Amino acid sequence: MKKIFYCALTFGLFALIFVLNFSVTNAATQLPNNPVTSKQVSALSDKCGLLSAADINSISQKIQRVEAAHKTKIAISFVPSTNGKDIIDASDNMRNKLPSAPNGKIVLLVAMDNHRYEMATDTVMMNIITQSDGIPYLKQQIKSALHNGDYSGACNNFVDGVDMLVSYYETNGQAYVDPDAADEEFAVKAGIAVILALIAFYFIRSYLIASMSNVHHAARATDYLEEDSVKITNTSDMFLFSHITRSERSSSNRSSGGHSGGGGGGGSF
Repeated sequence: MKKIFYCALTFGLFALIFVLNFSVTNAATQLPNNPVTSKQVSALSDKCGLLSAADINSISQKIQRVEAAHKTKIAISFVPSTNGKDIIDASDNMRNKLPSAPNGKIVLLVAMDNHRYEMATDTVMMNIITQSDGIPYLKQQIKSALHNGDYSGACNNFVDGVDMLVSYYETNGQAYVDPDAADEEFAVKAGIAVILALIAFYFIRSYLIASMSNVHHAARATDYLEEDSVKITNTSDMFLFSHITRSERSSSNRSSGGHSGGGGGGGSF
């Protein structure tokens, strides 16, 4: 009887262990593979109550579509203030909390206390949305809407602008260049070329005219004296003073626009 009892007890223990192990394994497989940590930010955050629930849902869906289409990460945040922190540093911090993406990431931070906005890109997106043309283009898309209080429109314009700029890069293999800016750059280069040509013409003309005359400037003042008419017995130089100014070299690792680890830009509205 004792043997039967011990055998039954052993079998029951093995069965209990098997059931518990199966339950734990099943629960583990149901956990999300990439849980969102507290350090990550949501795609759209409105801490000022500026957007309706319908606006938040619509804009969030648009962000998801653009992210999926271009393998990027986009985030927008409205905050009452940056709590005394520089908005450039705050936008960099917001960008750094986004997970990495093959085609980079970009964020838009809007601080309502001083009506400032700032965009921040990482080093990958910085080559797609450039400081010289991409960021100014986005500014044109959102500044007017922010100024007029159309915060939903500003968000939509920002996401549409990012979509356009990334699509342009993927289609053309190079970053977007503002046509007006390109024309202005050409005009500046042409003006510089004309000025340099005039300067070169002046020096060449002067040289040719001088070469036609048998009168030349003397190299030294003594060349104007008759030979052996003056004898210089002593020469000396008098050193008066010197003034040295040293300036500490900046050790900042910020890139264009004052951003660290990427680019960006913004302004007031």
